[in-house]
Amino acid sequence: MNDRTAERGDGRVGFLISLALLGAGAFVGVKIIPVRVNAYEFRDFIQEECRFAATRNSDAEIYKRIFDKAKDLQLPLEKKNLRMERTTHEMIISAKYEQTIDLKFKTFVYKFDYEERAPLF
Repeated sequence: MNDRTAERGDGRVGFLISLALLGAGAFVGVKIIPVRVNAYEFRDFIQEECRFAATRNSDAEIYKRIFDKAKDLQLPLEKKNLRMERTTHEMIISAKYEQTIDLKFKTFVYKFDYEERAPLF
């Protein structure tokens, strides 16, 4: 009797399990990666606005630019969660929001809470 007949189908089951895991990983990646990329882009924008606050005309202009960027990135930022404070020595900008990610089997809440401080010259 040939030993190969007892192994029939073992390779297919392993392949199907690997394929299912790869598909699940890709699905989760497609859901989470864009949210994280937008959060990093928004954080970088806040840093830039804070660093160049001394060259901007007004705090209202900075506030509008940051809030518009959040809208462009489709972030659920509410006006009450975007705060700015200008002291004699520094600019402080903070933003906070929560974004729900539906993974079909679980709901994940991504929490963004960031504060940037930069000196004014």
